Amino acid sequence: MRGTKSKEKFSQELEMSRSNYSRIESGKSDPTIKTLEQIAKLTNSTLVVDLIPNEPTEPESEQVTLDLEMEEEKSNDFV
Repeated sequence: MRGTKSKEKFSQELEMSRSNYSRIESGKSDPTIKTLEQIAKLTNSTLVVDLIPNEPTEPESEQVTLDLEMEEEKSNDFV
C-alpha cells in the first residue's frame, strides 16, 4: 500500500509514530476513518465504506415471501 516508501517515511506523512503505523499495517490495530482517509489521499486511492444491513430490507422480505410461495406452488403441481 505504501509503495516503495519506508514505514518510517509513510508514518511521518501520516503524522503518526512508526510503531502505530506498523500495528495498523500488521492488522494488530484498527485505523480510524480519519487515518484511512489520510492513507487513501497519500496513496492516490478512493476510500469506500459500505454499510450492509444484517437483516433484509422490506422489499427483500417481500421477495423472499414471493419466492417461497412460488416454491410451494411448484411442489403442489407435482402432487
